[in-house]
Amino acid sequence: MTPADLVLLPGLNNTAAVFDDVKAALPDAVRAHCPDLPALETVEELAGHVLREAPPRFWLGGFSFGGYVAMAVLDRAPERIQGIALICSGPAADTPAQAAKRQEAIAGARQGGYVETAAASTAPFHPDSLARPELMARRRAIVQAYGAQRYIAHCLACIARPDRTGLLDGRHPTLLVTTTHDRVVAPENLKRLAADVPGSRLETVAAAGHLLPLEQPAALAAVLAAWIADGAAP
Repeated sequence: MTPADLVLLPGLNNTAAVFDDVKAALPDAVRAHCPDLPALETVEELAGHVLREAPPRFWLGGFSFGGYVAMAVLDRAPERIQGIALICSGPAADTPAQAAKRQEAIAGARQGGYVETAAASTAPFHPDSLARPELMARRRAIVQAYGAQRYIAHCLACIARPDRTGLLDGRHPTLLVTTTHDRVVAPENLKRLAADVPGSRLETVAAAGHLLPLEQPAALAAVLAAWIADGAAP
């Protein structure tokens, strides 16, 4: 049996390495593709990059900022998407307050100190994760590899993205994944979205904050694999 192709897109401050343990935990029936997202300043440009590298048809998962790019991919090539998963993410545009906060972050990154600031942030983690030094070391390595240039470009892409909520109309299998302790993208947002998206599936992973792919990779892999198996069943 040919494996199902799954493209996973990383979030802000993350390289594709954020999915290393998720990829390792997926069953043989799922073949993961985890591209890095380059320093492009619109989600539309990033969607073009993803589509050039992706298989002809595929399941699509976007984590956080990767979800914004995933929605742009769905907008551009719906015929290639077998299903879409938003992982600690959503389809809406930034609010004015969010955009203003990103502009402040961009200004700070341009002044230097990006790695120290991003790596020191505890907001994306479940409290228990902060006591795992190996996880904190991996986080720092990912932030260093990601770098300020990509951070600035991706913040600009966040600010410029439109609201694409209307694309989640039930024509594609839709998985919404949240956690019990996400302080970046509120679980309530995903729960409300699930109520509005026809036929969507909502999954909540315990003992994780916003950085679900790093904190609970096996649980995320199981959720993704089950969703694909159900969607691919005759």
